[in-house]
Amino acid sequence: MIYVVIMAGGNGTRLWPESTPEKPKPFLTFQGDTPLIRATYDRLFGLVDPSRIIIVAGKSMLPLVQQTFSDIRIENVLLEPVSRNTAPCIGLTAISLLRNDPDATMIVLPADHLIEPVRLFRDTLRFAAELVEESPEQLVLLGVRPNFPSTAFGYIECGEKWDPSTARKWANLTSVRQVLRFHEKPDILTVENFAASGNFRWNTGIFVWKAGRILDLICKYQPKMGAHLQKIAEYISEANFPEILEKEFHAIDRFSIDYAVLEHEGRSGNIRCIDAPFQWNDIGSWSALREINRDKIDEYGNLQSCCKMMTIDSSNNIVRCDDERQVIALVGVENLIVIQTVNGTLIANKNDESKIREIVARLHENGDI
Repeated sequence: MIYVVIMAGGNGTRLWPESTPEKPKPFLTFQGDTPLIRATYDRLFGLVDPSRIIIVAGKSMLPLVQQTFSDIRIENVLLEPVSRNTAPCIGLTAISLLRNDPDATMIVLPADHLIEPVRLFRDTLRFAAELVEESPEQLVLLGVRPNFPSTAFGYIECGEKWDPSTARKWANLTSVRQVLRFHEKPDILTVENFAASGNFRWNTGIFVWKAGRILDLICKYQPKMGAHLQKIAEYISEANFPEILEKEFHAIDRFSIDYAVLEHEGRSGNIRCIDAPFQWNDIGSWSALREINRDKIDEYGNLQSCCKMMTIDSSNNIVRCDDERQVIALVGVENLIVIQTVNGTLIANKNDESKIREIVARLHENGDI
């Protein structure tokens, strides 16, 4: 059976002060009135039955999950005792699925992306699942062809086109390539070369594979992590499972699935990348709002979102406030990010946006968030 796993463990520190530990990025709203995680869930209608959609989140996020999904069954929510990045998250979910379905296929999705059109997205996931069913040893990734040189994304280096029999009926949809290696957020000169070559894709963090296969690979390439996960699996039906889960999961090191498994397995030739035919935005920074709110950009390049804005001799600024009654006035400034919320106010140069994480780290050190 095919299961969809929605990972909602990220804090979205680059979107402070709106994204906070109490209400992280997946539960924020950037288009319409629907939180990102709910839009991700709704995008899956018609792909799999809701009983086979699993939301993975930190245990402190349970009230937010229940508030966002008033009708969700508790057995469809998997709670991590503590955040440990994507590899432990995926390993824990694989254990949960394999308990009842030894042949489970996992579609793994981040909870906080914007994707359209939905039909192409669902068709691409169906295609990826068929590739895995045809070749269960394969790991299938979805990549996006870069349309500008960005240092904010990881890159997938692709090789020759691959033509499995399953691909024939999807030939008009997309193409499949063998993955050669991964490059994690290279510098600007490198990504300019990547964009020009045509052989590189942005890594969307959307994966399709057999649950048993990915668990085996975690154990192979990260034996310490695998040992903790195997301990969790051993006690999954026992009365003291919550205590075992808490202890063992805390002991796991933080690793992304890319670093823990994919970068190693990429050398085996068993990873494929499907060119995503849909529009994709991971809203990884405040600057990403310009891509999804073009209709709110004025003649001087200023973006106003969720508030009233007045400008004099100001250009190319991004302004957002969580109170629509507030007025934010800009005079003689350019290339600024101005975000005002009840949690704090951010004023940053767009060229220094990556340093927002440093601010968040300092706030954590000071006990302010």
